[in-house]
Amino acid sequence: MKIHPLVKDVLFTREQIQAQTKKIAQDIVAYYKGQNLKNNTIVLIGLMKGCIPFMAEFLANFEMECETDFMVVSSYKGGLKTSGDPKIVLDINTSLRDRDVLIIEDVIDSGITLEYMKNYFSSKGTNSVKIVTLIDKKGNREVDIVPDWTCFEIGPEFIIGFGLDYQERLRNLPYVATCDTNKLKDWKW
Repeated sequence: MKIHPLVKDVLFTREQIQAQTKKIAQDIVAYYKGQNLKNNTIVLIGLMKGCIPFMAEFLANFEMECETDFMVVSSYKGGLKTSGDPKIVLDINTSLRDRDVLIIEDVIDSGITLEYMKNYFSSKGTNSVKIVTLIDKKGNREVDIVPDWTCFEIGPEFIIGFGLDYQERLRNLPYVATCDTNKLKDWKW
């Protein structure tokens, strides 16, 4: 496996991500099998752009009826920390009234964006809104939000890869890694 020069440590390999995502998808299917879903279908909403690799892996292992939609919500503006002011850049087209929604997220950091989105979906008359995330950074939480399912928990480090970016780059790394932020000061793309 080729390691990018901005990687400090690989936290989770592609194989570890695949195995944990499969387990979580099975757990979620088991949970929803016992629910009374409208049309026996759940609405999966990916928060772009970081969710793409995780959502693709999740969908490959999610063995029940679902619809998918995507939103672009921005709160980082290319930096290392959230601005704390989420903005919907691209909204969904799916009607959510009386529907069960599962938000697919790459990482929960401060939780501000996710709390905003959960409230936004609830205001559309959903039956339920649940959250699954690839990475949970519990220690960075600024609001009281807890994902319903989590693949991995980590500390406060800045991470890249498998959808996670630095200034829109490095999303395509096939693993999740800590970023050597000391190198960013002088980094030349």
